[in-house]
Amino acid sequence: MPRYGTIVVIKRNGTDGIVFPLTSTSCLFGRKTECDIRMRLPWVSNEHCKIEINENKEAVLINLSTVNPTQLNGACFEQPVLLKHGDVLTIIDRSFRFEYPLQPASKKRRSRSPKDETLQQVAEVELLHNQSSGAKSLDAS
Repeated sequence: MPRYGTIVVIKRNGTDGIVFPLTSTSCLFGRKTECDIRMRLPWVSNEHCKIEINENKEAVLINLSTVNPTQLNGACFEQPVLLKHGDVLTIIDRSFRFEYPLQPASKKRRSRSPKDETLQQVAEVELLHNQSSGAKSLDAS
């Protein structure tokens, strides 16, 4: 099952609460029982906002409430907005943080010591500098 990110409930005291994995291409917030994230507050619309995953696997926040609009990072918005890692959406007095999933680290074989790696990086920087300035470069390997 793909994972497009997570939605972290921010408790009123500012600490992290429940974490909802975003595993489908749509996540609906609101008061209806059919909502993916349901809030039982009378000021929350039946369908308040939603996050949709577009064809580029980017998360898009769409406000559906005209009475009490959803806020993104403390500001109201009218058009759908691309979410960035760490963005906070607020519905009435409830806040949620959107987090993109961590990308798997590329598996590099470590055959050198950290000191050798640092020397290699310095040599690569010097090589790039020499190439960009037109100077002859030394083989860094």
